[in-house]
Parts: sequence; C-alpha cells; structure tokens
Amino acid sequence: MLETDIIWQQCLILLKEQFGEQDFNTWFKQLQARYKDNKLQIIANNRLVQDFIRNKYLTQISNILNELTGGVDIELIVAKSSEIKPNTPKPTQVKTNTTPKSHDKDLAENLQQATKLNPNYTFDTLVRGNSNQLAYAIGMHVTQKLGHKNHNPLFIYGGVGLGKTHLMQAIGNEQYKNNPKAKIRYLHANDYIQDVVKASMRQGFDELKKYYNSLDLLLMDDIQFIAGDKTKTQEEFFYTFNTLIDKGKQVIMTCDTYPKNINNLNERLISRFASGLTVEIQPPELEMRVAILKRKAEQNRINLDDEVAFFIAQNIKANVRELEGALNKVIYQAHFSEKGISLAIAKEALMDVFALDSRSISIDDIQKIICDFYKLKISDLLSAKRTQVIARPRQMAMSLSKELTQHSLPAIGNAFGGRDHTTVIHAQKTIHNLRKTDEKIEREYNLLIQMLNT
Repeated sequence: MLETDIIWQQCLILLKEQFGEQDFNTWFKQLQARYKDNKLQIIANNRLVQDFIRNKYLTQISNILNELTGGVDIELIVAKSSEIKPNTPKPTQVKTNTTPKSHDKDLAENLQQATKLNPNYTFDTLVRGNSNQLAYAIGMHVTQKLGHKNHNPLFIYGGVGLGKTHLMQAIGNEQYKNNPKAKIRYLHANDYIQDVVKASMRQGFDELKKYYNSLDLLLMDDIQFIAGDKTKTQEEFFYTFNTLIDKGKQVIMTCDTYPKNINNLNERLISRFASGLTVEIQPPELEMRVAILKRKAEQNRINLDDEVAFFIAQNIKANVRELEGALNKVIYQAHFSEKGISLAIAKEALMDVFALDSRSISIDDIQKIICDFYKLKISDLLSAKRTQVIARPRQMAMSLSKELTQHSLPAIGNAFGGRDHTTVIHAQKTIHNLRKTDEKIEREYNLLIQMLNT
C-alpha cells in the first residue's frame, strides 16, 4: 500500500533525526514495513535485530507511528528469506580504494609531516556509544575553546584499544583544519624520551625547550611511559608542561590509568595532570561494537550481514582492536574459502579465538561474583524478595548474564528463581538506563565485567 510506504518513510526520517545517522544506519535502515491483518508489521532481517529493536527502540517507534497515523497496532516480525528485499548488491571482497586527488593527498601528507597526526583519525570516523559519549563531547568542546583553564590539561584514560589515540588526534585534526598555521605536535611518550636523550647527548636542551615551548597544542600518547624515566625526562616535561599551561596552550594526554594510579611518577606531575579535566573511555557496549563492525566493513566495501555482526560483537568484548582483528579474520576466511561472509564462515574463522577464551562465563560465575561484590547469599538472588539491596544486584546479575552469556532470556530468568523472560528484559532496561544517569552503577557494572573476565 502506497500510504503505508509513505508513513514508514516519514517514520524513518524522524528516527534518523532522533537517534542520529550512526544508530539509524545500524538498526533502522534495513527495517521494512507493510500493512497486513489490520496491523502495521515492521519486518526485521533476523531474530537478533528483532530482539534488539523490541528491547531498545520499539517504544519510540510506536510513539512516532501513533503520531503519524493517529493510532495503529504494531507487530514486529522476522522476515522469511523470500520476503527480504535485497539492497543494491555490494562486493564481498576487499577492493582497493580509488586513488585520491593529488591535492587531497598533498594536504594529508603535509598534515602528517607537520604534526605527525593521522588524517584518518577524525570525529567523523570515530564511532560513538555510551562508553565514549562523554569523552567525545568533551573533545568537541575542547576544539571550541582550546587552552581554556577548565579543560587544560585534558587527561584521557582507559584500557588498551578503546580509541583514546583516535579521540586525541581527532582534536588535533580539527584544530589543524580550523587553523593550519597552529603549531601542533602529536607524539608517543617514548618519542619524547628519545628527544630528551638526544638533547642530553649533544647538550641541546635549549633547542629542545624552544621547540616544545613554542607549540600551540601538545598531544602526548601513553604518558605513563615517562614514569619509567625517573630523572631528566620527568623534569624536562614538568617545565615544558608548566610553560605551555601558563601560556594558555592546550596539553592533551592519554594514559592507561587515572593520574594518581601511575606508578613511579613524580608527585608534582601527578598533581598537575589531575589539575585540569580527566575523562575515562570504557569498553564498548554491544550496540557500539556492532556499529564499529558495520563501519569497518563499510570502509572496506564489505557487505556484513547483521547476524554476523551480532555474532562477532557478542563474542569479542575486550576492545576495538580485537573486534577489528576478528572481523579481518572473518573477511580473509571468506576470501580464501571463496565463499561469501556468513555466520558459518565467521564461526570457522574465529574458532581459535574462542578456543583461547575457552573459560566461558556462566550464569553461576556471574551469580557468585555478584554475591561476593554485594555481600549477599545466592539464596537472596533466587528468592522473591524485592528490597532494594537485593533487587538491584539481581537486576545487575541478569543484565550481565544477557551481555556475557549465550543463554536465552527464558533460560536466564529460570536461573534466577524461575522468573520469566519479561523480568530479564525489565532488569536489562533498568540497568541500561541507570548506567546513563548514575556514575556509581556505571562504575560497578564495568568493574564486575573486569572481574568476570580475569
């Protein structure tokens, strides 16, 4: 029906406005709609997408459609293979990108030579999610008021492979775009150590100071590495740091831990690092991991099915690097087997990865960790008690079980005293919403994941 198509297209436009292009391309773009049996049926490509849409977005979709139609019954279904309308086919093999225009290539080369920045690390290419949304927003704000005392220095910390370097260089690239004459330098802490060693050998500290003190924006990666050099490097960096801050020049650093947790670092530096703004990047959540895979596949001109993206994202949780490495393995497995990318190919390609992680997390593991953490008994989690001190840890345990295990919603509910799947869905939604508004819940959730993965 033409009217249904028009209404659905209007709904998609509003969803894109509400959730942004990234979420739209990941979750809504492939949905289809039709009017059948007095219902507006929304058709998902597979059950994984259906479950995710139902759990996270169905309320918003229903609200939009009710506004557009004045009220309509909605049914979310999975398409039969014959009902899926194929999109314009994409090649399943990696294609070499076309050669950029020489002008663009020269600009990129000049940028890299002058600043050591990677021109591919921009805000546009950074996939966003709950785990890095605050850091992203702060990074964008810093580019508007570079050197402001409220965020100078900017200290970005988090585990390996979570996008700290990407975010830091995105700030540098944005500043270079706005002001190509600005003196910007990105470097790893080891490079700074080498500069200090060379200056010491040729007694050229005045030259070293003159160069670093002249910068408008200093971006130093993995600052924890200077802690290994207890004397001259830390001393020189302390004076360079102070000079730049006093002149209102921006200093941005990344680290694998909070400033006060850096071992063998001078107390003066610890104090200075913590004097500006610190922001943490967390491991990516499931929906962000799927979005990262989709973006990576798109960049390589790969047609990555939603089911395959979900499978990889559900099994690779540590960081972005491992996620991209897993996708590369799947791509090459498909290439060398001369087959398209499918769920079977993905399972075959990642067999060795899963073998290394053979100690799979069970619901029992999660329940034990939760009880130890919150000082409860297993019988409390399984009981009908609904007091806050028991209900919240129970919801946390159910949410973690959905995130970290392959068990179905009914199976998880049954493991918690015979509860039904709607209780698990409610628990997951509650914890998801609390993590956005309650920093304590967010810290506890990520700490529990770390404990379960060690």
